[in-house]
Amino acid sequence: MRLGNSLLTLAAGLSTVFASSPGELSAPTLFRRNGTEDLQAFKGAVLLKNGEQTSCEVALMYSTFGFVSAACLDFTDSTAKTVNMSTSYEVMISGGLTSSYGRFRASRVTPNPNYDPASYANNIAILQFDSNGNDFVNYIASWRADWANMYFVRRSLSSAAGGAWNQPALTTYNSNLDMADCAKANPLFMYNQNDLICNQLTTTSIMNATCSIPYASMYGVIDPNAAIAAIYSHSAVYGQGNFCNGNRIYNYYIVMQNYVHWAMSVIGKKAPVFHTRIPEYTENMDANYSMIIPGNKNVESVLVYGGDLYRLNTTMTGDEESEEKGGLSTGAIIGILLGLLALLALLGYFIHKKIKERLASNRVRRWWFFGRFEKEEKPEHFDPQMADPNDPHRPSAYPVQF
Repeated sequence: MRLGNSLLTLAAGLSTVFASSPGELSAPTLFRRNGTEDLQAFKGAVLLKNGEQTSCEVALMYSTFGFVSAACLDFTDSTAKTVNMSTSYEVMISGGLTSSYGRFRASRVTPNPNYDPASYANNIAILQFDSNGNDFVNYIASWRADWANMYFVRRSLSSAAGGAWNQPALTTYNSNLDMADCAKANPLFMYNQNDLICNQLTTTSIMNATCSIPYASMYGVIDPNAAIAAIYSHSAVYGQGNFCNGNRIYNYYIVMQNYVHWAMSVIGKKAPVFHTRIPEYTENMDANYSMIIPGNKNVESVLVYGGDLYRLNTTMTGDEESEEKGGLSTGAIIGILLGLLALLALLGYFIHKKIKERLASNRVRRWWFFGRFEKEEKPEHFDPQMADPNDPHRPSAYPVQF
């Protein structure tokens, strides 16, 4: 009886997982993950630019295709529509934890057509790269409601030239973070909470041990399995600084599930995804899907970082970019303008007061000037006369002085 129940439970468990098979490949192989050691059976990848590693992780789909953050790319225009292919893009793939699978040159880079670099909306791109002839497939956890938990991972290289990998950093996270705080820090998250995951998790940067940066990818856990589900998009940092100043930071990861059909239109075949087979599951069939792009893209006193966090000055937006170029932040400009207006108002008051005093003085002088012509006033003149000897009132003698 116990054996029968066990078989029924196993059958039920197997029937709950549905994989969108790529057709030419065999049925999916999913790996149970309880910790860092379980990444041994799962290939990961990081993006190299001009031979140097970046903080950007590539979410592999096949041995020749993967998702990456569009902010990690170089563009020839400010609207981020044309990728600068003079930059050399490569994908370094791990064979598990610290072993190397290979290094492959990217032959095609396709950013999402709705990518908005000012807000980091639709911050996703597809890389097509060479292969060593050994095909493999990595599945994408395509339904957020499935995830019993989330694994956040950061992979890095100890030597890009030698293809040597560091031990991956991993944390298990099921957050009770207040989403209102995440929305307050970033307008994009406010309008697109189903497309982004927010947390405050960080791990030590390999470039600076005193700095902590966000994780690079997120795996959705569907017990007993897990698959990659999101990649790092951007961070909102309060205060004047970055990840090294102990500021309050909110990190945002773009969920790939709504971009699966766009990816299929780029790679020309089905994207490898899996999810539980229950009636509530709905698939987004829109190949031109876009987040809601907010009108107000920046928050006062908040700097937004994205892309390659090992080189922050290449991925600045908003107030931070203005400050780096020698300008002032929006808040500083507003403060200066208000100060100038107050100074002008005070100056205007004193000028007005002086003009009134001058006008009053001129009015007195004007009336005095014209009054001289209406009535000529002559100064009094005393003309002493000689005493009349016949005047009966003439004193006979002067008073006697004692």
